[in-house]
Amino acid sequence: MLVEPSRLDACAALADWLAPAAAKLGLTQFDTAAALAANLIGPGLYLLPHIGQASRSLAEIGPGSGALGLSIAMLRPDLGVDLLDRRKRVCDFLDLAARRFRIANCRTICVDMREVPADGPKYDLIVARAVAPPEQLFAYLSDLLSANGRIAVFQTEKQSTVDREFCPVVHQATNVPELWLDIYQKSSGRATVT
Repeated sequence: MLVEPSRLDACAALADWLAPAAAKLGLTQFDTAAALAANLIGPGLYLLPHIGQASRSLAEIGPGSGALGLSIAMLRPDLGVDLLDRRKRVCDFLDLAARRFRIANCRTICVDMREVPADGPKYDLIVARAVAPPEQLFAYLSDLLSANGRIAVFQTEKQSTVDREFCPVVHQATNVPELWLDIYQKSSGRATVT
């Protein structure tokens, strides 16, 4: 999927504003636009080809500064993006960013991932980066997936077998050295890793 240059420009403007504002609140260690773009927005670009045209909903768990989820929402305006965090001040900040940049397809939900009701929204893709050990993450998120939903994890460790219920389908390096994008789906008995 090709990304319109104007959408990339919007992501650059987001990084310019987001980096110092989020760093001031302790939501990111990347306090410059270049560092935030390289370390948070850049890896999200590797996720775009795996979202697919049929995907309609994405959730980011523990979004911190929101750079990943907000930029994906900017790049894929056809996709509903939810940013889930347990801290109200983070959700308030993310709401402000979404309003400031007029990202209409993005909303924040203030909830602990361990307490998301099973009858809550279902997502085609759930994205996380270093919010919990993979075993815990998968246990909490399984009920939030749509029928063919997948979980994408950005991690610095080698790919691990997290749960017999899930199998890896993507293991890919990103622009950040030693940061991998791993995508898992519910197991059907066979795994094909690309």
